[in-house]
Amino acid sequence: MRVLLLGSTGIVGAAVAQALRQRGHECHPLDPRSGPAAAGDAVDAAVGEVAVVITATGGDLPVTRAVIERAVAAGVDVVDVDREVGHLTWLHHTAAVGAAASGARLVGAAGVRFAVGDLLAALAAELVEVPTSLHVAYTGGGGVMVATPGERRAAAAALGRTGTARLDHRAVEEYPGEARRLAWFPRPVGPSHAAAVPGGEVVTVPLHLPQLATIRTYESLTGWRAELLQARANLARTGWGRRLLLRRLARAPRRQGPALRAGQRWGCVAEVAGVEQLGRAWAYGHDPVRVSAELTAELVVGLLDSSATAGRGGARAPSQVLDPVRALDAVADRTDLRWSRSSVALPAR
Repeated sequence: MRVLLLGSTGIVGAAVAQALRQRGHECHPLDPRSGPAAAGDAVDAAVGEVAVVITATGGDLPVTRAVIERAVAAGVDVVDVDREVGHLTWLHHTAAVGAAASGARLVGAAGVRFAVGDLLAALAAELVEVPTSLHVAYTGGGGVMVATPGERRAAAAALGRTGTARLDHRAVEEYPGEARRLAWFPRPVGPSHAAAVPGGEVVTVPLHLPQLATIRTYESLTGWRAELLQARANLARTGWGRRLLLRRLARAPRRQGPALRAGQRWGCVAEVAGVEQLGRAWAYGHDPVRVSAELTAELVVGLLDSSATAGRGGARAPSQVLDPVRALDAVADRTDLRWSRSSVALPAR
């Protein structure tokens, strides 16, 4: 069976194609420049020969959604690499309706953000008898100067939007930076102040940990950067401020390239609290583009192994398709990713 890849000429898409070739799977490209209708027609033409469609255009939502909708209608599984939370919500709540009817399985946020957070959340929860809350923090976002073109498009699409947190089992809208927390990253990062940001874990984690009353995602930031994040969110809510930020995001980065991306450090820690214990799982490494590609390839292989993910169609969290331990170990074998987990007793109340 074939695997179709939308965005194979992009930075992430090319890395995904390479990761799948190394696993013995060939990707057949779909050109996003052909437009939504043509890209969707290409999916229709390949129905019957296609097992999985991968979308890796990074914020080119009209083409991405057209391809996903055609794949879903044909009952073809989808792995989407876009990290924009609004798009992930659309995938889980809108596209998933058709997928439930056709039998297609949809997996979103397949990269470092937010698949790693989802996998670590599952691992941390295993250490806690009665999990009640989840806090996921990332470090090493890299900033606009090292973002891929797709990440810049995704950032532009998210400007001015609120993020959704889960508080007391309810969805709560809040702007970036409104909540703060001390994130306990392992060395060499160490404990770090973090500000709440829109995160995909609030969308994916309830699929496998519905008992969690609280779910939030954070970005590790120094105090002044956290204030800047909140100021930028406020600026994006105005018309002129949004236009200003869009112009900045549209400018090509002054420095970019494989060497810079390969040296970019990232980290993620997930903390799941219970009544008496706190479970903590963390991962870190370099080159988030390559790690995202390896995770995407693992998800594709997981879907191709139908015995591992049998069941009705609809949205799936990464940890529902992959065993978290095996997935992280598989990526660690191909990259410098390292991960671990531990638990501590919480003070008696």
